[in-house]
Amino acid sequence: MISLHDLIIELKKRKINLGPDPKATVSMYSELGIIPPPKITARIDSDLEPDVSYPVDTINKIIEIKELKNKGLELDEIKDSYALDYVRDTIKDILETEDKAKLKQLAQLLSQGSDQLSSILEAPLIKVIETNNSKELSKLLSLFAGQSFYSLLDSNTSLEQYNVNEARKSLFRSMFYLSIVCLKLARKSKDKDLEAIAFETYNQMVMGPIEKATKKVQEEFRTSLKKYMKTKKKS
Repeated sequence: MISLHDLIIELKKRKINLGPDPKATVSMYSELGIIPPPKITARIDSDLEPDVSYPVDTINKIIEIKELKNKGLELDEIKDSYALDYVRDTIKDILETEDKAKLKQLAQLLSQGSDQLSSILEAPLIKVIETNNSKELSKLLSLFAGQSFYSLLDSNTSLEQYNVNEARKSLFRSMFYLSIVCLKLARKSKDKDLEAIAFETYNQMVMGPIEKATKKVQEEFRTSLKKYMKTKKKS
């Protein structure tokens, strides 16, 4: 544990600005549940204020909060972060196949910057939405619903550990899979209102981030390809 006084001093040493009233700022973070609650111990002399202390890792939690605040805690950043993982994992899966035609197509799409790459990466999701094979659909929906559920549990665990950023990432991952499940169920039940909302959510939470992440991956590929070609010329 570290006393509130020492906590504030340590954060000042690390140039973390807690505003005009650092005690009030720390107290507010605690009330919001984004840092652990303090341990309050009454002093023998009742005229003195009680001792207030926090777990030592609260220092790092507050530093993380300030960093996230400086970034604006933009949901788009978290969307892009998860979508980037999804895009890279999907490309990795394609690279592990022995289908030379697919590998050649992927290489062309990466180097040319074609928008078709987004369609290829969306294909596994479209399979869930469009398939009419009841046995396959049941399996896919269970898989995606399970992914959503476990991500929600991860989000809750991260919140309990006061890890705001990881909680938001897990929450986005949950919404990513859940929006696909809802879209399919809405289409199957022919619920037009639910389908409209689910489709809008799917575009916003899934396709938008995938398209942005795809462009980033393509740019990374082209940059690494240029470096490789320069190395080849020198050798």
